[in-house]
Amino acid sequence: MNCPICKINSLGPITLVEGLPANQCTNCGGVWLPSNAYLAWWKARGEDMPQKPAKSKIDPTWDVDELKLCPESGHIMARYKIFPDTDFYLDRCGNCNGIWFDKHEWDALVERNLHDNVNEFFTRPWQDDIHATERHNHMHRIYLEKLGSEDYERIRQVREWLMDHPRRGMLLAFLQADDPYKV
Repeated sequence: MNCPICKINSLGPITLVEGLPANQCTNCGGVWLPSNAYLAWWKARGEDMPQKPAKSKIDPTWDVDELKLCPESGHIMARYKIFPDTDFYLDRCGNCNGIWFDKHEWDALVERNLHDNVNEFFTRPWQDDIHATERHNHMHRIYLEKLGSEDYERIRQVREWLMDHPRRGMLLAFLQADDPYKV
C-alpha cells in the first residue's frame, strides 16, 4: 500500500494498542487504520474511557496542502476537523471508511482517551458541535475586542440576569425605548 503522504509503498504492519492492527509508514510515521480492524477492536474492548484534558498541545507534523488518496481504494479522502479552534484534522476514505492519522495524531487521541471514539468524529452531531463552538468562540473574541473586558463581563452578567427574569419582556422594552417614560 502507498502512503498518502509519501506516495510510495512504505506501509508496514503495526499494533496501535492491544488487539488493534494498523499499518504505519516507515518514512513519515503516519498510520493507516482500516475500518474493519477498528470496529472489531471497538466492539471487543469494553467500556469507553472518560475523556481527559490534553497535557500537550496538538502539533500535527505532517500537514500537507494536497489531497490524500486512500491506500486501500485509491479514492480521495475527506478531511474532518476533530477539535474546535485547532488545525487537527483526520482524513477518512468515504469508500472503505479507513482513517489516516498523520504522525502523532493517534497519540494525541490516546492522551485524551478519545481513541475509542474515533467513529464519532465523522458524524454530523460531532461536526455541528465543533462549528457551534467555533462560532461561539469567534463571537466571544469580537465582543471582547469591541466592548473591552470590563464592559463585556458586565453586559454578560446583565444578560444572564435578564434571561431568566419573569418580566424579561418589560425590562427589555424599558432598555430599548429612547424615553421609557413617554407614552
